[in-house]
Amino acid sequence: MTRRIGGAGGGSSKGSGGAATVLLAVGVAVALGVGGTSAAGSGLLGPGSSGSVNGRGSSEVGNRDSAAAEARIVARGVRVAARVTDDASNCAAHAYGQVRDFLTANPCVGLHRALFEVGDRKGDVVLVAASWVEMADVATARRLKQLVDGSGSGNVVELSRERGRYQAVRYTGDFYASRLEGTVVSNAQAQPVARGTTGLVLTVLVNDALA
Repeated sequence: MTRRIGGAGGGSSKGSGGAATVLLAVGVAVALGVGGTSAAGSGLLGPGSSGSVNGRGSSEVGNRDSAAAEARIVARGVRVAARVTDDASNCAAHAYGQVRDFLTANPCVGLHRALFEVGDRKGDVVLVAASWVEMADVATARRLKQLVDGSGSGNVVELSRERGRYQAVRYTGDFYASRLEGTVVSNAQAQPVARGTTGLVLTVLVNDALA
């Protein structure tokens, strides 16, 4: 497992990072869990919207992963206002930078993405974006993880950047973690969007998502 709280990779540079500390810490750690359903609530997508699920063939990654991640977050006593998930079989179409080039040359078996809107009673809001990419073999999966962990290498596109009210939010990569388990590469990023949630909170969120 790779945990870069305050470093390089992901959207910009993957790496560094309150009361918000617990909130962020829970989000990321939870996202990369193993494990169910599509959207929980409509806050992320906006009024009248819901999560979407596309065909992903025989891939082993899916809703169970994001459901387990959410369960871990909730177990920390943090409120998940909404969860949106998406499945796809064309990973390159949902990636950017060098990661997109790699997935074009090395097609994945399946992709599962999740977006969590995590909040607290004070109105702090943190987005936790996570993805699970299943590759054809362990060697290719290992190469993908090394690439996605690199500074400025790109990543899988965060769901919030494709739809909903948080499309303007950009992930700095400061609160990032990744994991390799067999042929599956997973990574999560946390980004505060309201008030002053930073540092340890984000760190905990990312780490929990990958736990």
